[in-house]
Amino acid sequence: MTVPLTVAVCSNRLGLLPAALDRLTGLLGPDDHLVVVVDTAADATTQRRLAQAADPRRTVFFNGATIGLSYSRNLALKEAPTRHVVFVDDDIVPTTAAIEHLRSTLADGAHVAGTRITADLQGRRTPWWLTAGQLHYLGSHHPDLPASIWGGYFALDRDHARLLGLDFDSRLGRVGNNLASAEDTTLVRRLTALGATTAVLHDTQVRHLIPAHRLRPGYLLRRAYWQGRSEVRRRTARAGLHKEWRRNRSGGPGTRPAVLALLYTAAVLTGIGRELLEPARSHS
Repeated sequence: MTVPLTVAVCSNRLGLLPAALDRLTGLLGPDDHLVVVVDTAADATTQRRLAQAADPRRTVFFNGATIGLSYSRNLALKEAPTRHVVFVDDDIVPTTAAIEHLRSTLADGAHVAGTRITADLQGRRTPWWLTAGQLHYLGSHHPDLPASIWGGYFALDRDHARLLGLDFDSRLGRVGNNLASAEDTTLVRRLTALGATTAVLHDTQVRHLIPAHRLRPGYLLRRAYWQGRSEVRRRTARAGLHKEWRRNRSGGPGTRPAVLALLYTAAVLTGIGRELLEPARSHS
């Protein structure tokens, strides 16, 4: 059985959207659809260029401002004309094989499915302050460890999630320039806890295009800091801190990976502390 898919792209980066949509158009099957949610202000010319596509399978929604990734993904779920939705970030390079493997997995009954996401540094050398233990801050899987379902590229049975009354948590997910996260993994955890069937296609991969600015130590530390804040928001601060230590420490043996693990885990702990103090400040 072949299932039709809605491929959803939610983005607040207008500069990346045209290339992202071009990559996807050729991967769609005849019964598939492309839903685009633009989570930023866009002038009339940009709106016309994105909305007036030659392909009638594309539908574009404009939030009119930056409302957030969770809001945008929930809108895509609501507006998707098919039961199964594949979320693709604007800097992910999928393949026909990756799309078709997800399609067949969903047809076999999976409610949630994802693939391995590999970091593509686009020819740049790996800086000394980055090991495989920090690749998750770049939305990419550790090459030597099992993959898990992450938001950059994953599929969801929308109707099953609706039946369970679940969607993306608005307290989580990126909003503008902040780096909050975990709206994807939190939804997957909640679905799994309620009996949803999940599948990770470890042998299928897509590339994540990493721009130069994300390789800077300031970005990576800020991403670790927001990871800590996100762990508090989903009430997993203690377990999340241990998880982040294990992840950061997986960069290999030696002094440098150990020192970097301490540095990035300290940033996570700082984020946890800041988020825990926010309610106290708001009531003081």
